[in-house]
Amino acid sequence: MSRTKLLIIVIILAAIGISGCVGHSVYMRKAPELLRPTEDKALVRFMRPSGYGFSVNFNILDGDKDIGNSVAGSQFDYIVAPGEHLFIATCENKTFLTANLEAGKTYYVLTQVSMGAWSARVAFVPVTRGSKYWDKVYEYETTLRMIEPNQDALSKWENKHKAQINKLIRQYNNKWKYERDWPVLQASDGR
Repeated sequence: MSRTKLLIIVIILAAIGISGCVGHSVYMRKAPELLRPTEDKALVRFMRPSGYGFSVNFNILDGDKDIGNSVAGSQFDYIVAPGEHLFIATCENKTFLTANLEAGKTYYVLTQVSMGAWSARVAFVPVTRGSKYWDKVYEYETTLRMIEPNQDALSKWENKHKAQINKLIRQYNNKWKYERDWPVLQASDGR
């Protein structure tokens, strides 16, 4: 192998290592700043501090609406009407999180990727009062890359998968929500 080819390989491997395993997604783009909840809306901040599975991204739904893509080493904000919400993520598995949100408050949800039988498995970890992540989110807010949804790309994905999304919600309502204790965010978990 020539020195030039070897040098190129070393540079590529170094670039991968330097990137800190931060992912990229066509469904998201760099955001200028963190958002704040408004007087009449709640804010949910989805955070993925781990670089594990950096090449695995997954869309997050609020009911049948695609709201963003979980990307390693990143966070994104979702401004939403208060009340009951069902957040959904799918990969090899399906995971759900129910949330009762209050206007004017910020809520935090960690997204995680782990090794599955055939591909990655995903999980939601709600940051609740007294949990081990309760004080950690301040560090994440300053260290994670801030991204925001590319609405055009998300809308195309959502339209293409509308039938599967509706089927997934029916399966959840008819069966899966009774089969295990899914994670929950209560109104009191907001700051």
